[in-house]
This record gives sequence, C-alpha cells and structure tokens, in this order.
Amino acid sequence: MHQELTLDFELLFNRMPGSFLVLQPNAPKYTILAISDELLENTRKRREDVVGRGVFEVYPENPDAITATGPTSLRASLQNAVQNRVLDQMPVVRYDVVDAAGGFEVRYWSANSRPLEDNNGNLLYILHTTQDITNEIIAERRETDLRKIEKKYSLFLQAPLAVCIITGPENIIELSNDDMLRFYNKTKDIIGRPLFEAIPEAKDQGFAEMLDMVRKTGQSYSVSEYPTKLIAEGKEEIFYYNIVCQPYYENTYDSMPSGVFSVAHEVTELVLAKKRVEESEARLQAIIEATPECIKIVSPEGKLQYMNTCGLNMIEGDEQLLGKASVLDVIAPEHRIIWKKNHRSVCEGNSLSWEFDIIGLKGTRRRMETHAVPLAGAAGRSHLAVTRDITQRKESETALRESEEQFRIFANNIENLAWMADPEGSIFWYNERWFKYTGTTLDEMIGWGWEKVHHPDHVKSVVAFVQQAWQTGETWEMTFPLRGANGEYQWFLTRAYAVKDEEGKVLRWIGTNTNINSQKKAEASLEAKNMELTHINNDLDNFIYTASHDLKAPISNIEGLIGLLTEELAGLEFQKSDVRYILGLMESSVERFKRTITSLTDLVKLQQESATPATKVNLSELINEVLLDLEPQMKASAAKVEIEVDDCTLIYFSEKNLRSVVLNLVSNAVKYASKERELNIKVTCHDLPGYHVLSVIDNGLGISAINQEYLFTMFKRFHDHVEGTGIGLYMVKKMVEGSGGYITVSSEEGLGTEFRVFFRKNETKLN
Repeated sequence: MHQELTLDFELLFNRMPGSFLVLQPNAPKYTILAISDELLENTRKRREDVVGRGVFEVYPENPDAITATGPTSLRASLQNAVQNRVLDQMPVVRYDVVDAAGGFEVRYWSANSRPLEDNNGNLLYILHTTQDITNEIIAERRETDLRKIEKKYSLFLQAPLAVCIITGPENIIELSNDDMLRFYNKTKDIIGRPLFEAIPEAKDQGFAEMLDMVRKTGQSYSVSEYPTKLIAEGKEEIFYYNIVCQPYYENTYDSMPSGVFSVAHEVTELVLAKKRVEESEARLQAIIEATPECIKIVSPEGKLQYMNTCGLNMIEGDEQLLGKASVLDVIAPEHRIIWKKNHRSVCEGNSLSWEFDIIGLKGTRRRMETHAVPLAGAAGRSHLAVTRDITQRKESETALRESEEQFRIFANNIENLAWMADPEGSIFWYNERWFKYTGTTLDEMIGWGWEKVHHPDHVKSVVAFVQQAWQTGETWEMTFPLRGANGEYQWFLTRAYAVKDEEGKVLRWIGTNTNINSQKKAEASLEAKNMELTHINNDLDNFIYTASHDLKAPISNIEGLIGLLTEELAGLEFQKSDVRYILGLMESSVERFKRTITSLTDLVKLQQESATPATKVNLSELINEVLLDLEPQMKASAAKVEIEVDDCTLIYFSEKNLRSVVLNLVSNAVKYASKERELNIKVTCHDLPGYHVLSVIDNGLGISAINQEYLFTMFKRFHDHVEGTGIGLYMVKKMVEGSGGYITVSSEEGLGTEFRVFFRKNETKLN
C-alpha cells in the first residue's frame, strides 16, 4: 500500500516563483486572501500586514502621480474578471509602491486577473498575477531620449574625444558620448541623472568648481594633464586628461549659459611616458653623478662638453671648464699623440679602450683606463667615455710582481721544500728545492702527483689524512718520509697554511716540507737511551730495595748484640761511665742507619708510586688531619697554627702525596723552631692563573742564602740538633714536580722561612 501524502498547498503557493495575489471577489474591497513571498519582497510588505485587508487599502494610489493609471486599471481588470468570468490582461501600467520613508517609488507593472470557479461554476477567487517591469520601461524611455539627444548632437558624439553636456545647477548629464562613458567607466543609464550622483567619485576632484565657474562666468576654461582618480577593474587609478570646458547655451538668444559643454582628451600614456623619461633621466643623472668613475663627452674638436663630478675631481677642476676647456690640457704630454689618434677613431664610429696618464690642474698625476664609444649628435659624432683611475691598481700590480718575484727568490732559496695548492688541495706550484730533492718535474707532480714520491707504507694514510684536512680549512701538519732523487727516503715535517679572504673562504694553501731525518734519528737514539736509563733506574731501585731489605737483618742482629753487651757489662762499675758512653754512640749509629734504610725504602716507593691517581682533595680537612697526627710535637713546642685556605677548597692531587707534602712542611717548621721565641705557623692557600698556591710560613731558625741552593738535595741537612735524614724536602719536590707543579723557598736566617707549593690546576676535573 502507498502511504497517503498530505500537501501544504499554502506553503507551495507562498514559495512559488513569481508575484501572485489571491483575492476575494467582494467588490469594491477585494480582500487579499494570499500573497506570494516574491510579491511581498518586491513591494516591501509583511504577510501579517496584508492578508485580510483590501487590495486598494494595502496598495493605495500615489496622489502626486497624475499620470499613474495603475489603481484604475486594476479595478477595471478585477471587475471584468468577476462579471465576465474571463482572463483579463491589463496594459502596462504605472503603479507606485510605498517606500521605506513613507513616500512613493515609481514602479511599472504587467499583470492579469484570472477568475477561479468551483465545479458548479461558482466564483471562488481571483488570481492576480503581476510582473515588475520598471527597469525595462525606464531603460526603453532612456534609450528613446538618448536617440533624440544623439541625433541633435551627432556631430560632437562622433568626435574622437570624451564629450558631454552638463546642464543646470544640479549638473544634469544632458549628453555623453561613448568616450566620456569610458572616461568614467559608466553606461548610458547615467544620462539624465545629476553628474555627482551618477559618478560620485568625480565630486571631490575639482570638477564641481570647474563647471560652476564656466556656467556662472560664461568664460571658457581649459586645463592640461589634469589628474583624475577613476575606478578601473575595481581599483582606483589616476588618469590624465586635457580638458576644455565651454559655456553651453540651450537657445541662441540666451544671455546666460544653461550648462557646460566639456571635451576631454586622455593623455595618460603621454604623461606617464614623459614622467618615465624624466624619472629615467633623473636616475641616469644620479647614477652618473654617483659613479666613482669619470664619465665624459668630448666634442670632435676635443672640447670637454660634459664631465661628471668624479671626473672633475680627477682633473682637479670644476663645471666652469665644461664647453670651454680642451681635454688635451690634462693629458700627459707623452700620451697626447696616441690619445688624439684614438679620439679621432672613436668620432669616426669605432669603440676603443686604452690607458694613458693625466696631470690634474693642481699637478697630480694619475694613470687612467678609458672605454670610449661614438655618440651621435647635431655636430657629428662625439666621444663618450667611461674612464677610471687605475693608479692604485697599477701600483698594486707592480708591487705584486715585485712581491711575487721576491717570493720566488725566497722560496727557491730556503732549505725547505715548498708548494702551493688550490682550495681543494690540488698542488700547482713547487719551489726548486722540491724538484732538486725529488728529481721530478712539475708535469709529474702537478695535482696529486706527489703521491709518487711517498713511501708505499705511508701513502694511503697520508692521502686519507690530507683529504680530510683540506675540507677543514684549518692549518695542519704531518710527518712522513719522502723519496729523494737517489731513491732513499728521508723524514719530513709538513705544515700547510690556509690563505683565506675576508669572509674566511680558503683561496689557496701554502705548504712547507722540513727535513727532520736527523731529528728522527736523534729521537730514535734518545728513545734507546731512555729505555736504557729506565732499565738502569729499575735496576738501581731493585738494588736499593734489596740492599735496604738485606741490611735490616744484620742491623737487627747488631742491635740485639749491643743489648746483650749492655747487660753483660752492667756490673763493671769502674768502666761504667765510659762503657755507657760508647754503648750510647753505638745505639745512636744503629738508629741513624735504620732511618737511612727506611728513607731509601721510601724513596724507592716514591719512584714506584709516581703514577698514583689524582683526585679532588679537600685541603682544609687534610690539613686538620695532619695537625692531629702531629699533635704531640705541636704541644711539646707550644706552636700556634693559623689556617687560611678557604680560597682553595679542592686541590686536584694525589691525596697520599698531598698528605706527605703538608706533613713534611709543617713538621719541619716544628723541628726547626727557634728557642728564643714562641713558634707561629701560618698555612694559607690562594688562586693564581693555572695554579693553587699553598704557603707554609714559620718564624723559626731560617736558612742561610748559601744553604737554600742545596735545600732540596737528597741527604742534605743543615742542623744537627734535630733528627732527620735530609730526604724529606727532596721527596716533596719530586712529588710536586711530578704533577706539573713546582716549589719555592724564601728564608732569612734567624727570622723564619716560607715554602710556596704551586699545584697545577685541572679546571675540568674541579668543575
């Protein structure tokens, strides 16, 4: 089964395209029962204000439109449709519509009225169909009026100019030909309308004042190249016109003009072309004046017709010379003959370039290079030239030639082999030393031919290295053997220097090869010597270690025997004092012997432990630990210690060795204290570029200037009243220097001593 559909006929009627009214046949009111959306829109009405009201109430007659026949014709049409039950076709009528301001707007309509009956012949409705044809009627009437005007002024309209007639104070467009319409990009529908209403963009461009002046004074007015803003393809552009405005008299007997007859001729292209020429000339003149070269025009007779400022400065003259002076006045005497010959050739139609000297009016001599061409003129061909001062270039070329000659002499007489390469590393020049040593020629060596004189065992690594080195653009060096003319290989140190421009771009490479064969042999010999010394040192260390180890047992035995002997002789009263003294000397000797053996052992350990890894050591904590170790000695000597090491929180050094350094320096200060005063010890540390400087200062016995020279020598002691082996400071110096530092001493005998230890910084490790 098909589902039954329900249609909304009222909606369909309202939305149908076209202007329709459904009227009730209740004359004379003719109530509006329905109205289409399109008619509502055309007559600016709302459906709720229309439906249910009489048609003549909704659309009243315009009382001011005497010629309007719309309401009368509509009433007659509806009456005919009701009475005769026929379709009534109305003639075209004017039926004005109320506008938004409450006035009336002229409208023209084409309409018909159709009676609608039911199946029994009863009249139910009248369907009124209408069409707004206002635009067509107005266009047709304008066309008719325009044809009349064109017929009257046909002679003007055919002129190849923009022609128009503007009448009255309202500036009504009475006539306008096609050129004038194109002038404003308008169509013929502007005819009959006020000028500034039809063409509003013309209002503020001076035309109103121009028209009023001609109409009021009766005098003609003309203006050339008048700028006018027009809309072209949606963009505002400026056009230029020559305009003539004459008074227009509608009748020959009129005393005052009724309007203005205007003729306009577009000269935009001419004006723009003239402006382009003027701008081009101005630019050319500016370029000529700004050009740092001499630009001149010389007449066939040699008169200076024109010369720019730069040229006048070159000849040390001014503009008063132009048209009067001869160019030959500033040409150097020895160059005048060839200059005159070339000048004649240029004036005959040839282009030439040559060099010559000038002597300025103030005596300055310059070398010039000129490029001259013929220039046609009223007096025949003249000489147009661009001349530049090449004095510095010539001087530079001369200097360069001399420099190159000096370089060649220098390069060919140095002991080194020398060469030059392009930015990519292709060698294009060698000095004579190269060819003499290698026995080759430039043809063999050019480019990468140098590979032929490299040792087969090294050439691949050399090529790989230099290929990468060329790309870096930085100076590089390398050692390798080169084959001589005798077939033997010798070692060379090669250095390559990049010659760069101001932007850092490599222009060329300059390289030297320095013979280091003797040095290589010396290095090999030195290496052998070092290995031999290393073996000797190792043997010596082993000997010392073995000797000190082997001597410990006998010394211990002697020490035991002395103890037994002391016990045996204890009862010999008559020898007691002498024996006791001798035994004391023996015991003292044994102790010194033991300390010496211990020091030798420590020295060997120092040699073996020289590679102890460095770490970040807290200096303040380490000093406090050392002072705790020395506390008995410190108390015994009543020493006062002052510590200021905040500037050196961390020292990069072997912790064990740093402890030995501090312990030795502080314990020495205690050992060599003066009995005449209280012992004061000051430990400080401060920064210097590249170093941490540890200072240990005391007010002890001090060291004489003579003894200071031997202070760090092994087994040197300058005071016998304290125990020691004379090896402590030697070991301190050895440890400090082994890590890249050094130690100094400043002392005055009887006043005190200052030791300064310079520890090499390692910034990376301490960060």
